[in-house]
Amino acid sequence: MKSKEQIDKEFIEAFGEEQFEILEAINALDPISKEVAEYLEVPELPIVVEPIPEDSRIYYKEEFIVLRKDIALNKLEAMKAVVHEYRHYYQFLCIKNEKYEEPLLEEYAQGFIYMIEHGNKNDGTDEYYSLIIEIDAFAFQKYFLKEVYGIETHYPNKEYDKILDKFIKKFY
Repeated sequence: MKSKEQIDKEFIEAFGEEQFEILEAINALDPISKEVAEYLEVPELPIVVEPIPEDSRIYYKEEFIVLRKDIALNKLEAMKAVVHEYRHYYQFLCIKNEKYEEPLLEEYAQGFIYMIEHGNKNDGTDEYYSLIIEIDAFAFQKYFLKEVYGIETHYPNKEYDKILDKFIKKFY
């Protein structure tokens, strides 16, 4: 039986150091993926790296999360992206399964309608960031990383960060 070191060496020889680093980064996200899925009571999703314009995205129908390479290789940014996308998956499943005990169900539905009408992408507008599905995903990301991992995160826009803090106090 080959040792891990031998397998790693053969992988690097076959695919290169960069692909090995990406694989290691994705493997390092397994624990957080498992924890956030359990916390939200949703199925665990595969995580892949693809050349995408945004930091991350989720494919609801195919059920997997995509990270951009630079995000995947930055552990904190990767953790934030994974938690954020899992929250979107939770929102989606609440709507799909009509989880009526979720207090934001109607707002989730409206947010998804907006995303469908606007090509399901981050257009960088205030309207996009004011969607409850985005506020909820960013707030959950901030809350979960602090509560579970003790990691304080802040959104670069200080006013938006204050909104997230108020949202956390109200819903978490």
